[in-house]
This record gives sequence, structure tokens and C-alpha cells, in this order.
Amino acid sequence: MKRAVIYARYSTDLQNDKSVEDQFSLCRDFAARLGADVVKQFSDRAKSGASMFGRPGLADMMTAAERGDFEILITESTDRVSRDIADLAHVHKVLKFRNIEMQCVNGGLMDTVQIGMYGIVGQMQREEGARKVKRGMTGVVRSGRNPGGKAYGYRPIDGRKGELEIVEEEACIIRRIFDMYAAGYSARLIAAALNKEGVPAPRGQQWNASTINGNGIRGNGILRNPLYVGQLVWNRVHMVKDPSTGRRVSRPNERSAVETVDAGHLRIITDDLFQEVKVRKDERTGTQAHTHPKSKRLLSGLLRCSACGGSLSTIGADRSGPRVQCSTNKESASCPNGARYYVEKIERDVVDRLRGMFATTTYIDAYVEEYKAESKRLATERRNSRGTKEAALVNVQEQIARVLEQVAKGTIDDDDVSSIMAKLKAERSLLKAELAAQEPPTNVIEIKPKALTKFPEDVESLADILKERGAEPTMEMAKAFREVISRIIVHPRKPGGAYNYEIKGWLSAITGPDLSSVLMVAEEGFEPPTQGL
Repeated sequence: MKRAVIYARYSTDLQNDKSVEDQFSLCRDFAARLGADVVKQFSDRAKSGASMFGRPGLADMMTAAERGDFEILITESTDRVSRDIADLAHVHKVLKFRNIEMQCVNGGLMDTVQIGMYGIVGQMQREEGARKVKRGMTGVVRSGRNPGGKAYGYRPIDGRKGELEIVEEEACIIRRIFDMYAAGYSARLIAAALNKEGVPAPRGQQWNASTINGNGIRGNGILRNPLYVGQLVWNRVHMVKDPSTGRRVSRPNERSAVETVDAGHLRIITDDLFQEVKVRKDERTGTQAHTHPKSKRLLSGLLRCSACGGSLSTIGADRSGPRVQCSTNKESASCPNGARYYVEKIERDVVDRLRGMFATTTYIDAYVEEYKAESKRLATERRNSRGTKEAALVNVQEQIARVLEQVAKGTIDDDDVSSIMAKLKAERSLLKAELAAQEPPTNVIEIKPKALTKFPEDVESLADILKERGAEPTMEMAKAFREVISRIIVHPRKPGGAYNYEIKGWLSAITGPDLSSVLMVAEEGFEPPTQGL
């Protein structure tokens, strides 16, 4: 007597859980007619047949097939296994390779021709079902009801499916956001104000600029939501499944496919205010804003806040010049450092301090000597460790290959894939980075001392350029500057207070304690970080 297993599945939470038991009963009766002995039953409850991902029952069944635990798979119909023609063909191919029959209560023994035919039918039925759902939702929208999804400022009305009502407390916040933005406040400043007052955010723990701004292509975000002016818009995006992960991904639809219906009873703000905000947003974030070249200063990307580690970004200019502020403080006010700094003052101070430090070759000579000694030590360590790291890299790559093989066979759950692959890829990247960093010492020692020898000349040229207000260094000079300077750590200050910051450079790991950092208060010192060249 041949050993058989049963597989059953139903699609959504809306279906009866007894559906699986009914399928098991039908399949057991069918097994008795075949004269087969049912040794195990597998099932997936409330799981779509559109993908093999996220179906532990199917994965367990395929694993049992690999072990040779059965000779017959019994299921009510092929669409219980999959409603995707490619996935169904894959399962059948694997089972056939292992001499396992696929028997269906509705169809009997499946061969290649039947698999192709039933696969096409199953996929067509699934896609037709999606079209019917979409058609039904279109009808809901055209009747002035909400087809689904939650919008800040509204809540569903109990007992009246698809109908919404305004939550006045949240509507007041929406009006305030629009008024502030129209008055000239940025989304970041608005988010900071709401967080400071403890206003509950729509999602998550705090307000962010992205919550207010949204996405221009998808048309979401508070400032872009047409529901606030009494327009119910639907079908802006559609969902597709990534065949490599089984995850749903949103894609914007053509404008002609978007449904717009008047819903005046849901209006929160006026048309004039909505249009005023739209015009201002287009001016700030439209095509012209994206294509307009932005100024790149000498310290762009190098300024860091000491309080949170975030970058300092431009916030505009006054009569004394352009200013920068901690971007974390601007974005969500979660950083306590709200001080503003004149970037031109920082640039001039940094360059002047470097001029004094590199007026002679003392630093450069000491650097070269220390570097040579350190290079010899590192070369010995690299020779000893490289072989171990290469073997570890080969082992990680083999593990990744085995996981991918299990994915292809459908024997592993997608959540498990994500957690396992994330760790393996991180380990692989770390090993590759460590191996890549172990370059021959001669390749570096020939280049970097030359760069540092030329650096004092570049600093003098930079000082001359920065004497002219608003002047920008050439790309070549900025590059030479960044070969030595890694970042500028800026400390909080009170209005009118002194600028306190540290200059970090690419020296400390190879220069020894004599050239280590000196924290400067009210003036600037050179504090090399722990990374080597």
C-alpha cells in the first residue's frame, strides 16, 4: 500500500475554518478508493494561493517529499496547491522528479498537460476575482463611501459600512498644519512643534516631515490628501507581488484610472487654502526644485552634531551669511541642540587652524614614520588573519547558496529567509570589507604622504578663497581637503555664545599618541578618529 499525504488550503479569514476539515474528509475518502494509506495531513489556513511564500504547510509538505516520506500527494484540486501557473508547474516538476504522484479529487492523476491546463484556469480565475473586487470597490467609491484605508482626521461610522465621519480634534490639527505651511513654516518645523506639544501622531510615536509632506507621485501625506477638501480619490496605486519574495509592492496607476468623487460632507479645509499650499509645495519641491543645482560648500556633509550625531544642514541665510542647524532637531525636535551656526565662520576658523598646524612638515614627517612602523605590524596581522577570513567567506557563501536552493524548492518560509539571509549577507559584507581593507602597505604609503605634503599648499589657497564672502572652493581643492579631514563635531551653544567644535582627521590609528586629539573649547583642535587611512 502506497503512502499518501493530504494538502488543504483556504484563502482568507472571511472563509470558514471548517473548509480545511471538509477538504481533509474528501481527500481521505479519495485515498481509500485509491487504496493508499494516509500518513500525514498538511494545511494552510487563510493563505493566498497566489504565491508559495508564507505558506508553512506547503513548505513542510515539500520538505517531506524531499525526505521521501510519501508516494502520493492528494488534494481537492490543483488550485489548493497554487493559483499561479509557474508555482504549480514547479511543485509538479519537483514531485515528478521524486516519483511522487499528484492526485486530485476533482481530476484524478495529474500529468504535465493537465497541470498546464489547470494552472492557466486557476490563474485566470484568481485574476478575474481581483477584477471583480476592484469593480465592486469602484461602485463603493462612486456611491460616496470609503473603499478602505484609514485617513487621519476621520473614523468609520458604526453600522454604516464604508461611511466616515470627521474627528474634530484631529481636524483642528489638520487645519493648523495647513495654516502653518501656508504661512511659511516648513514641514519639519511643523512636525517639531507638534512633537513638542505632545500631539499624538497618525502612526508611530512622533510626527515627521514625511508624514506631512507625503509623496508627490503617489499623492499621499497630509498636505496632499484631497479628502480634506471633500474629494474621495481612489485607485491611485495598485499592488503587485514580487516573484522573488512574495511581498506586495505598490505601483502608481495612470491618471485615467484614478476615480474621483465629491464628498463634501468630509471637507475639513477650504479649496483656497488647499490650492495655496499646493502652489507653495510645487515651488519648493517641484521639478524645478529637484533639478536646480544646490551649492556645495567646503564642509558639506562633514558637519556633525555632538548631541545626537546627526548632520548639520542649511536652514537659510541672513545678512551675516548662510546658517546651518542640526537636521534631527529640524526634522522631529528629538535632538536638544537647536543652535544655529554661520557656516562661513566655521569654514574660516577650520582653515586658519589647519594653516597653523601644517605650517611645517612636523606632522607629516611624524605621520610617515609612525605609518611605516604600523604598516609592518599590520602586514604581519593580515598575513595571519587573511587565510581565516577567506575560509569564513567561502563558508558564508555556501550557506547563502543552500538557502537560495531551499527558496527555489519552496521548502523555507519567507520570514525565515529574511532573517537568515540578513545575517548571512551582513557577515559576508563584513568579511569582504575586511579582506578588501587588507591591501599591500606599499600601495598606501606611496600615495598618502604625497597628499599630505601638498595639503599645506591647498590650505593656503583655501584660506585665500574663503576671504571672499560666499566664495566656493574648486572641486579639486575640496577633494584634497576631504582626504585629510573626516568630520567636524559641533557642540551646542547658546545664542551669541562661542563656537565649540572638534576637527577630526584620518591620522590617529597610524600616528600614535603624540599626534592624538586635543579638544578645543572656543578654538579648534585636530582630533583624528580611530580609523586608519
